[in-house]
Amino acid sequence: MPIPRLVISFVLAALTPISAAALASPVAVDEGPSIAQFLRVRAPGSPTLAPDGTLYVRDWPDGVNQLHRRPAGAALDAPMQRLTNFEDGLNSYSLSPDGRWIALSAAKGGSEQNDLHLLNTRTGAITPLFEDPDTVYTFQTWLPDSSGFVFTANDVSPRDFHIYRYDIASRERTHLLAQPGTWSVNDVSDDGTRMLIVRYISIADTRAFEFDTLAQTLLPIDPAGGQRQSYTWPVAFAHGGGSIFITSDFEDGTRRLYIYTPRDDAGAGETRPALPKHGAWDLDRAAVNPERTLLATTHNEDGYSTLRLFRLPGKQPVELPEIERGVAGIASLRGDTLVWTLNNARTPGLAYAFDAGDAEARQITARLDNEDIDLGAFQLPELISYRTFDGRMIPAFLYVPEGRAEGQTIPFVVMYHGGPEAQSRPTFNATVQYLVSRGYGVMLPNVRGSTGYGREFHQLDNYTRRWDSVKDGVEAARWLVTNGYAERGRIAAYGGSYGGFMACATVIEGQDLYGASVNIVGIVNFVTFLEHTRGYRQALREAEYGPLTDRAFLESISPINRVDEIRVPMMIAHGLNDPRVPVGEAMQLATELQRRGHDPELLYFHDEGHGFAKLENRILFNERLVRFLERTIGD
Repeated sequence: MPIPRLVISFVLAALTPISAAALASPVAVDEGPSIAQFLRVRAPGSPTLAPDGTLYVRDWPDGVNQLHRRPAGAALDAPMQRLTNFEDGLNSYSLSPDGRWIALSAAKGGSEQNDLHLLNTRTGAITPLFEDPDTVYTFQTWLPDSSGFVFTANDVSPRDFHIYRYDIASRERTHLLAQPGTWSVNDVSDDGTRMLIVRYISIADTRAFEFDTLAQTLLPIDPAGGQRQSYTWPVAFAHGGGSIFITSDFEDGTRRLYIYTPRDDAGAGETRPALPKHGAWDLDRAAVNPERTLLATTHNEDGYSTLRLFRLPGKQPVELPEIERGVAGIASLRGDTLVWTLNNARTPGLAYAFDAGDAEARQITARLDNEDIDLGAFQLPELISYRTFDGRMIPAFLYVPEGRAEGQTIPFVVMYHGGPEAQSRPTFNATVQYLVSRGYGVMLPNVRGSTGYGREFHQLDNYTRRWDSVKDGVEAARWLVTNGYAERGRIAAYGGSYGGFMACATVIEGQDLYGASVNIVGIVNFVTFLEHTRGYRQALREAEYGPLTDRAFLESISPINRVDEIRVPMMIAHGLNDPRVPVGEAMQLATELQRRGHDPELLYFHDEGHGFAKLENRILFNERLVRFLERTIGD
């Protein structure tokens, strides 16, 4: 019999707080849709409009993502044509500027060993370009004339990603840059000779350059003038190519948009703000259209996002239609058309198109499932904050079921996000909404180390300060008890990847608070994790957690060395093809718990990796999760 499969949802949802003393009576809930029905709720993702108005999306009517298209002028609910048939789904795609070609990225079994394929939009023919089970090929950007594209690959060295150009007509690839490290390409000049590239060292340290492909020279883009480390990321060449839009936190630790003009002597260059400061909010993303006439931005405002549009070169604001509060994402910006997605607790990522100068936006994707579930009845989160052990305030999203009386205690799930360089945001999450519909509360804390709150906050957990984030996580559960939301022993810790580490570590640090733990693809032994994660990820993770040379410290923060202090039922789930956190992490924990007489709930998937992509696997995992919670912390 094959090993079952696993699915991970990095739950980005939230909740609503209450206060006062504990009442033991449960929240009354009616029989409603099953968890499988909740998980089938969907809207197409990654929308792109072609120059002729054709819509391309990723969608999963058969359980895994494939590429689909809808002809220009077709109705919102018109059937879509499926264009790909990858066994393990389509990871990503990119449409060429002229709309003729689509670069496709797909991997097998969740391994993240992406191959590259090319689809001819006129004929539908798909040509495999680069396939190698030992190499990760990553599409970067199209050449402006659509004659080819730029990609990276670690084919020469497993730890390093070199930069290549692929020419469609000749079917030849050219090796452009062979330097150690993880490189990416953000934009190409109109004449194709210059590129904006980045070497990613860590979230706090990125090195940006302008790369002259003819002279083979790298001109640093350094707004800090070499004075300090910063996150600096090139966005695009400005009109004329003499200046560059960049995102950087060099000034005050907040990510902002700047215009950078290089100097001939390769010095620091001139840096000036591109837009007025929007408070203390981090810039989420900025995009410039290929014509370099429009600029779109989103800012992260306490986890929510605000979308803005400007005309270039003068940066005059373009008035957008009113957008419901949530997380708005820039999907594409071509010509005068901006496509964005809206995701919140009641909206599963619907897409809208707006032509600059119009008064109205038009909806271009719709909810496509057939489940009889009223999304309008879903609970919206409340943004709260709580004081942690050192006096800092930690933001969190809180969901509680409708009808909960003030002071009434209910079973709670505290969901810790992965990363740790990530952020729980108030987006649509079927698992959260199902749990809330069944009388559970859910809390999503953004402990120190989370992004979205500035440079200082996301560096507070680095290296020797790792356990401070665990203490923040425990204080979330303590806040629920102190404020009358939950009882001790009826709180479950839940998380995936780094969140899986948190789900193990918090039940060790806060033994008196939790009644269960759910560890999904989580780290339990930092030494073996760093030794066995893919080579190209090792240096990146050592920059966050500490070097392998400091083995004693890594052992001190590894839950595997404190298994005797785990005294709650555990559910452990993992994909066998996980390249980031190898499945040996889950197996170590399961073995040590069993040696001590525990009986952890185990679920392994043979066709998944660091997360669970297939619907049938997500359903299986969540059905087991629900039963686990019912018998451990439920009523």
